[in-house]
Amino acid sequence: MMTTERRRKNSLASSTASVPSYKLDGKLKMVSTAEINSPVLCCRYSYDGKYAAFGCSNGDIKIYHTQNYAHVYTLSPDESKKLPVTCIRFRQNNSRDLYVLAATYSSGHVRVWYVTSKQISKQADQGVELFCCDFNCTYGKFAAGGDDYKIRVFDTERMQCANVLSKGESFEKMDGHASRVFAVKYHPDNEHVLLSSGWDNTIQVWDDREAHAVRRMFGAHVCGDALDMDPMYYHVLTGSWRRDNSLQVWDFDSGRLIKNVNLQSQTSTEKTVCHMYCAKWAGSEYIACGGSDSNTMRVIEKSSLQTVGLLDGLNRGCYTLDYNDHATNSPQIMCASGPNVFFMNLTN
Repeated sequence: MMTTERRRKNSLASSTASVPSYKLDGKLKMVSTAEINSPVLCCRYSYDGKYAAFGCSNGDIKIYHTQNYAHVYTLSPDESKKLPVTCIRFRQNNSRDLYVLAATYSSGHVRVWYVTSKQISKQADQGVELFCCDFNCTYGKFAAGGDDYKIRVFDTERMQCANVLSKGESFEKMDGHASRVFAVKYHPDNEHVLLSSGWDNTIQVWDDREAHAVRRMFGAHVCGDALDMDPMYYHVLTGSWRRDNSLQVWDFDSGRLIKNVNLQSQTSTEKTVCHMYCAKWAGSEYIACGGSDSNTMRVIEKSSLQTVGLLDGLNRGCYTLDYNDHATNSPQIMCASGPNVFFMNLTN
């Protein structure tokens, strides 16, 4: 049964910050909220769940500790005019004490940060707006997509561009993107295979050693971090910015559409239209997704495809979210709506 919780304040939130109103249903339990001094465009947990990083439109990356939800670091490039952070990915390292993240910026920069020292390790300027990024399964390569319809593949150690993936010159086959790229996702087990999606209504499948896409799926209109692959069954999840069929599951091997996911729970009559900005597999049991229009973030059970948790009543759309299953008590989900961030537990 879905239960409802309403809040206008939270004991763990800063007393000096204005705390947003919200409505919480089902298995989600609010742990803390915070207000950042700039709208949040992307977020990511560190690989062990210790830190939560938020990329902001003012060019800063805010780092919070997930034990007490305190702000601990700000990663800010030394620039007179800082442009938005568009995507964040943590790199897994052998050292427990070394936290490294890579970020793309609308300025065209890719920057690799040492989190605890707040220092830039490497950076590269591509001269084009970048919107998305991802590491491959070995963390040896890093891909970034952007405004020029291309995907750049970097050697992680040197952060030098090793290959550029793009559409060929033929008008008869669509072996690459014909518009902006807003999501890239490496295969969980194959270090050379990655997927991408954006405004051209395709999911492109690439071998990062080749120049052009090897195949494609048609039907997803992705406008944010809304492309993911299930590591067990290799099912592809997409969130599309549109009124109908905004959340879909695809079979990677065949490229066929498996399911249009219903956004309405069995016990609720809330508005179900949601133009998706973010979607991801949340562990082995759930899907997490969020967007605008209804301004919601929801958790969907994979087995029943029913909504089992809902964050509602947000003043703005939910533009980014992430899931952490390394927590000691229960899995954690965080999301952002404008400058407001929400930390939640996913309960049984």
